[in-house]
Amino acid sequence: SESAEQEMKPWLNIIVLIVLAGGLRADETFARTVQPFLNTYCVSCHGPDKQKGKIRVDQLKPTPRNREEAELWARMLEAMAFGEMPSDSAEKFPTKAKARAVQDWIGGMLAQAGRTVEDKRDKEGYGNLVPHELLFSPTEKRRTVDAAARLWRISPKALANLLRGARMVSNPFAFEKPHGNFRDFKGKYAFNSLMAEQVTELALAQSLQEARNARKKIVEERKKGVPIDEANTAAVRQRYQTVLRREPADAELASLMALVKKVDAELGLPRGLQAAFAAIILQPETLFRFEAVASEPETNGLVPLSRTEAAAALAFALTDLPADTRMLAAFRDEKQSIHAIMATEAKRLLDDEKRPDARRRLLQFFQEYFDYEKAPDVFKDSTPGHKHWAPALVYDLDQLILHTLKQDRQVFRMLLTTREYFVYVNSHRDHGNPLVYNLPPDWKPVVNPVQFSKDQRMGVLTHPAWLVAHSGNFDNDPIRRGHWIRYKLLGGTVPDIPINVDAKLPDEPTMTLRERMHVTREESCYKCHSKMNQLGLPFEQYDHYGRLRFTELDKPVDTTGKLVNTGIPGLDGPLKTPFQLIERLAAAEYCEQVFVRYVFRYFTGRNETLGDAKTLQDAHAAYQQSEGSMKALVISLLTSDSFLYRSQSPK
Repeated sequence: SESAEQEMKPWLNIIVLIVLAGGLRADETFARTVQPFLNTYCVSCHGPDKQKGKIRVDQLKPTPRNREEAELWARMLEAMAFGEMPSDSAEKFPTKAKARAVQDWIGGMLAQAGRTVEDKRDKEGYGNLVPHELLFSPTEKRRTVDAAARLWRISPKALANLLRGARMVSNPFAFEKPHGNFRDFKGKYAFNSLMAEQVTELALAQSLQEARNARKKIVEERKKGVPIDEANTAAVRQRYQTVLRREPADAELASLMALVKKVDAELGLPRGLQAAFAAIILQPETLFRFEAVASEPETNGLVPLSRTEAAAALAFALTDLPADTRMLAAFRDEKQSIHAIMATEAKRLLDDEKRPDARRRLLQFFQEYFDYEKAPDVFKDSTPGHKHWAPALVYDLDQLILHTLKQDRQVFRMLLTTREYFVYVNSHRDHGNPLVYNLPPDWKPVVNPVQFSKDQRMGVLTHPAWLVAHSGNFDNDPIRRGHWIRYKLLGGTVPDIPINVDAKLPDEPTMTLRERMHVTREESCYKCHSKMNQLGLPFEQYDHYGRLRFTELDKPVDTTGKLVNTGIPGLDGPLKTPFQLIERLAAAEYCEQVFVRYVFRYFTGRNETLGDAKTLQDAHAAYQQSEGSMKALVISLLTSDSFLYRSQSPK
């Protein structure tokens, strides 16, 4: 795409300059591996007889002869990494091992040219570029963690909890509308001058109330003869413990006490304490999450998180709250290993019935993984009986997920294949909710889940909330639904829409949606749409409200599709219904492993690398050995080296 080419131009210039200067040498691997690969899988579409996309590869040499050839090699590497080549219409398909060998050669050849490329696998949304077969290969277990320490801002919810009590008209950290896989991701949230100003105002507002409360206690202490400096010092120490979960250093305490005296003298009581309390909130370690700041590398070269950092990492992984007193005390126990403490404290949080913050975090993962919370934002026309239904549908799906998490057995498969749905009617606003499920008009709400027949509903992907969230304002969206399946269940990739493409279907009132999608079969489009269309079309079984249907424009609904070129044994083949697609995906261990990769990304806040292979394999084993327990899976990840260690230097 043009956008991809724009991203590549800076380092393409480096390639071309060195290539034209004779910086590359011929590689015998080209003749032995790469050229046969091109002849077998590429030349039929990009050779002397046919040049799809005006691309010809049969004349390529191991040493690019000009700028155009250097750019072509770079575009080929990207197309193969995204699974764009060979296309779905190719006559032959290489094994993943063969394709990977060619990718490695191209990457090495370009690396020898001196290029410096930002690895897209570090970007959110590009995690699937890491080869799945390598991540789950036993040979990769020997690798060590290669993710460097990070600095990332706390989430909007964590800021709201920190400033609880302040008159927060709006949360400056929530101004952004993050898109992509998960909201709490490495580098997801920025911090600009406007936010700094607003956070300062909020910190001052919240600190004023806390200072007034502290002042009342100080007055009582003064009546007992406690000196004012001693009382103020105790108040500042207490505030440090509450916000930063630690004692202030001598220099920090001296600086804040000087600030208290100065401001009190100029503005009066309790403005000095207010300023000191606000300064504590505005410490970098309050608003940002640090990793491996002062730790020394161990014998394996990895840098461990300190015990304080590990406690904070666990707390923010499972909640939007800092580590509580009990957790901090546990991590201070030097007799226990950090791994053991992590396991015990993670289980405690996940099992806590009185404070279900961690269980809500599990729900939040599935909300963002299935991406159904956006259903209320998808505008629908005013069909009678369907006002205000979307929030109720989201609530229904929340209850289904919570119910599945409570059982905590085969969670992934159950969420894809369950026939039981919760259907709630809480007010007159969602009175049309049962109709979306095709329930009769006189249906009465029940507390227990509703059992649907096998030809009506199956799991999250046929739940009205998911169908609505992955639809348009007036139509279904098989492309968007297929895109979700390609990424989230098959661990695949699809290139971004080229900036010069108007991605709209023709407005043909007499044609079904499937018929209108004929434009996506054009040569320039289908190389990407072949990865999505056939996965989303089976869900034409439902309309854009999520209602079961059998006709469209008085024509029988066509729900056929196909799984092709997945490289997964037993998975490819034609599809007649959405239920056949779901059952096939839910039964595939490969898809279960892809699910583990997404759980990893959510709870570590970054994409996986090959150095995380052991962590992923151990987590998948923990999931299987616990009969599909989500808790066991998460605890395995939180006690892994990937969570607790960082590489000594950035990669």
